[in-house]
This record gives sequence, C-alpha cells and structure tokens, in this order.
Amino acid sequence: MYAFIHIPKTAGSTFRHILRRSFGPRHCDLKAPLTKRASHEWINASDLRRSRTVYPLLEGVAGHRVTCFAGLQDRDPGVRFVTFLRDPEKRFLSHFQHKQRGRDAPGTRDDFLAFCADPHQRNVQTRWIGGSEDASAAIDALDRNRVFVGLTEDFDTSLVLFRAWLGHPRLNIHYAPRNRAPNPATLDVRADPGLVAAMEDANRADAFLYRHAVETVFARQKAAYPGDLVRDLAKFRELNRGYVDRREPVWARFKRNYFYKPLLHLGLA
Repeated sequence: MYAFIHIPKTAGSTFRHILRRSFGPRHCDLKAPLTKRASHEWINASDLRRSRTVYPLLEGVAGHRVTCFAGLQDRDPGVRFVTFLRDPEKRFLSHFQHKQRGRDAPGTRDDFLAFCADPHQRNVQTRWIGGSEDASAAIDALDRNRVFVGLTEDFDTSLVLFRAWLGHPRLNIHYAPRNRAPNPATLDVRADPGLVAAMEDANRADAFLYRHAVETVFARQKAAYPGDLVRDLAKFRELNRGYVDRREPVWARFKRNYFYKPLLHLGLA
C-alpha cells in the first residue's frame, strides 16, 4: 500500500489526482474526524483502521495529515511512503500567495513578516516529514522509512521514477496540472532584503532537507532506475503533450463524498 504525504504547495493536488484517477475506489484521502482534528494533528494507525470499513480493498492513501512518523505503518507494516518536496523559498512564496487569495487588498510587507513568524508556516516540509523543525530528524525519517521523494521542479522525471518504484499496472502517470495560482504575486519579496532574510530564516531547516533530497535521495533514485531514464522520460513527455485530463471514476467520488466523509464525521470511519 502506498501513502502519499501531501505537503502543501508542492504540486500535490496534481499528483493526488493521478492517484485518484488510477486507483479509483481503492484510494482514500485519509482524514481525522472533525471533532478530533484540533488535537489530532497527524493521521495514525487507528485512522487507517477505521477507513477500511469503507475501503476494504484499500491500495493507497493520501492527505495533508499523512506522514511517516505517526505510526501509520503500525497498521500496515508494508506501507510505502511517497512525497514531493519543492524549493523551500518557491514553496513558501506560493503558500503565502495562496493564503492571501480572496482578500480585498493585496498582501503587505507586514502580512509577509507575520507569515514568516507564524510557527505553522516555518519549515513546513521538515515538520511534515520528521515532526519537528529538526532537519536531521526529517532526513533520518526519509532514510529509515525508505520514502520515495519526488521533486516539484523535476515533476516529469519524478513521475517516471515513481511509476517504476511503485510497479503497479493500474498506475497511469499522465496528467494536466491542477490547482495552479490564478494570479501572479502582488508583493515583490525578493526586492526587499528584510523580507528575504525573514523568509530564509523561516525555511532554514527546509533548505537543508531539500539539498539532501536533491543531492542524495533523488540522485539515488535516478541511479536505481531499472531502464533508460532519458529515453523513457522523452517518451512520457511526448505522450503527455496530447493528454486530455480525465476525472476520477464516478464511484470513487461517490464513495468518498457520500460514504467515507459522513461516516468519518460520525466517528465510524
């Protein structure tokens, strides 16, 4: 079983759609009950166990609260973790822009400084992988749990590598991008040295983790690829150029929205 650790603003919506479309009603967007979310930050083995009342043939899960350090593997020792990491400053700027959408006025310098100081926004990728702002703990979690790491900046290569890593015949990695920011950023952060310094401070552990992911983990995954990666990547891109996106199966959407979510909120799933 795969478990997708969906870190915000790393092209995770596009990747999740690939999983939803490929695995249909055997894929679950795993959540905690509404009444427990404030005190139940991360998905654990009990959440996975309850989900099987609706998904008895479960083959994979995904979610913003899914991680590899909260004991999900206690329910299924064979779970295989996958995540995507992104250049920390690009991810941070995208997340700030996302948080500002729907406001009457554009984000200000003070808004950005407050965002940098918010503990929930600091070193997001490190915390999602290791549970704290300790980059070494996150790196250890990646290695110990043999997490497959995709890179947002090298998305196509990541998909080709993931297809070989998962080795599942139903996986179709063709895609059209989803959930892109509708408008360009209105605040030029990089032109303000004070904002750049605050952003760097808020992402210091993430920068360390990301370098390790690029230079060690991703490089190792490419070296272990069982075929001709350059040829297979070119073939994938050629086929994907004409790809028309498809919705996930109707039964999968019905199952998630009319069975899993209502039972989840009643504490039964």
